[in-house]
Amino acid sequence: MNQLIKTMDSIFNGRLKLLSRFSTTGVLNTIIDFLVFTLCQSVVGLYYTVSQIIGYSCGVINSFVFNKKWTFQYDNPDKNIVREVIQFVLVNVLSLFVTVVLMKFLIDSFNFNVYVSKVVITLAAQVINFVSYKLWVFN
Repeated sequence: MNQLIKTMDSIFNGRLKLLSRFSTTGVLNTIIDFLVFTLCQSVVGLYYTVSQIIGYSCGVINSFVFNKKWTFQYDNPDKNIVREVIQFVLVNVLSLFVTVVLMKFLIDSFNFNVYVSKVVITLAAQVINFVSYKLWVFN
């Protein structure tokens, strides 16, 4: 048990701290995104692009809080919080645009299952988001 605790501490507080925390936050965001997407698309019956926008937006709200406070542990009193939120939203609007376009392309052009395309586009969004948060938003 002690070895497990040491391993977890090394992952989340050692050299892999940033990547492991971003990944963990991303998993939580993705779970929220997928749950809301599925609820909107399958239960409510909304069109998949509308469901994507709503689900993604819910994940973004969670993402801002966890990435700011835990992943990047960012607290710059000189940076205006409004500016920070705007930067974060801009990154996520770009990422949302990319995901909607890619999802539509995969479904319409290659007849991908909506959930398979959702997994593929989620991976693309993670790359865009990590680089943008690290270099621009929480820098």
